[in-house]
Amino acid sequence: MRKEIAHLLTIESLVTLAGTLAGVFSIVYLVNTGFSIFEASLFYLIGFITASILCLVFASRGFGRPKHWMALGMIAVSAFYLSFIIMDGHWLLFVAPIFFGVYIVCFWVPFNVLMLRTTSKKNRGEHIGYFFLVFPVIGLASPIIGGYLIDALGYGFLFGCAFIALLSNAILIAISPATVSKPLKGRLTIKRMRPRLALGFFFEGGQEGIWFTTIPMISMIFIQGESNLGYVFALFALVGGIASIIVARVSDRKGKRHKYVQNAALLAAPLVLGVSMAPNLTYFLVIICGLYLVQPMIPILLFAMASDRMEKQKTSLSLTREMLLNTGRILGAVLCALVLFSTGDVRLAYVVSGIMLLGIALTK
Repeated sequence: MRKEIAHLLTIESLVTLAGTLAGVFSIVYLVNTGFSIFEASLFYLIGFITASILCLVFASRGFGRPKHWMALGMIAVSAFYLSFIIMDGHWLLFVAPIFFGVYIVCFWVPFNVLMLRTTSKKNRGEHIGYFFLVFPVIGLASPIIGGYLIDALGYGFLFGCAFIALLSNAILIAISPATVSKPLKGRLTIKRMRPRLALGFFFEGGQEGIWFTTIPMISMIFIQGESNLGYVFALFALVGGIASIIVARVSDRKGKRHKYVQNAALLAAPLVLGVSMAPNLTYFLVIICGLYLVQPMIPILLFAMASDRMEKQKTSLSLTREMLLNTGRILGAVLCALVLFSTGDVRLAYVVSGIMLLGIALTK
């Protein structure tokens, strides 16, 4: 089991390395190369729509050979980063995110099923916390490195590194014994999950759909230069990692995970408002650090709650969760785009995510 977990963590680490090295700068790149903030807000919306459609497809056909689909997901996301090198204009804006949507479903749905198989009710929150911890641990340094690579060698080199890392990961997935699995078959259902937990996932997606676009943009208000922006992204990751460790240790012992979700959401919502109203860099960093201390508890605990309730329906859980997240992300991205189109105010668009966090507080 330990060897299997190590293999899965290695695969996840390579995905995370590419995402935190290059992915965090995708919106920055679009804006810096001439797209309006409204056009940039449409970028990930297309990916979320693609992912939602694919959830419907796989709910009917399943994953015949999971490791092949996971490898395809890696090839798709490597093509996503390659698009930044070989495409421009509206080809980049409307084609590249389709690759991202394919990656979300083809890789993460089977991966999450395999990950959940390494957990039990006694350690589920802690183990999910360890897998989520990969993001902040790797994210501590890679955004800084990414920023310096952009300054020194340009965006093309950075996106090329992500492309190579993800193709290598596709090979690792193909040869790893940890990704061997019987066909995965599931359906979209919230029966055992229950409606209020399903709403939690939906609003989590809504918040993420806004943050994909607004976090880089609102950071750019205070920070000039990609290398300096990398420090900010790394700081976010560090504080998120602290929260993940706390959650990993307490969620299994004390139970009542929904109480932690509700409290985290209620704490996070006013902090979003505070971030949007920050008058200078110091206030911005202090408030957003507070936000990133409590917000990472939410996805870990929601996932653990759903896993407890759908113990024997792991594929259905993973598919349904992904569907709820991506339909929520569509709503969030649409609201974000509407605000940016009508006002051009990134701060106001960011505030809308606070409403989504309040929605998460309905979880039970």
